Amino acid sequence: MFTAEQSYELSLLMLCVWREARGESDFNAKLGVAWTVKNRVALQGWMGRTYPAVITKPWQFSSFNVGDPNASKFPLPHEDKSYQDCLSAAGTAYQGLGSDPTGGATHYYDDSIAAPKWTIGATRTVKIGRLNFYKDVK
Repeated sequence: MFTAEQSYELSLLMLCVWREARGESDFNAKLGVAWTVKNRVALQGWMGRTYPAVITKPWQFSSFNVGDPNASKFPLPHEDKSYQDCLSAAGTAYQGLGSDPTGGATHYYDDSIAAPKWTIGATRTVKIGRLNFYKDVK
């Protein structure tokens, strides 16, 4: 059983996974987004110390940026085929079940954009679907 705070964190994490990776057919890509958030929370650094702080920090997860087309989208659980996978990925990572498919990544970007400057000198850990995961980002 989750506390009210944990339920809120898990709901926000699921929304982040859904907004960022709902189009990914590979479940591990969705799981990777969830683990990336979890890894940032675990660092307890500039990226934030809580799930809400990490997820809503400006310019970190684009689907939460003001003006982003995904920022106003919400899943319709009975109509969206990816909803259950996103919920499962969020729950799995949040509870620390299984292993992290990203190898400890704290960042990722989608192939639909050019590699961001922050990738220079960072360690690419894995590519899952269209998502490129990195750690050791300076």
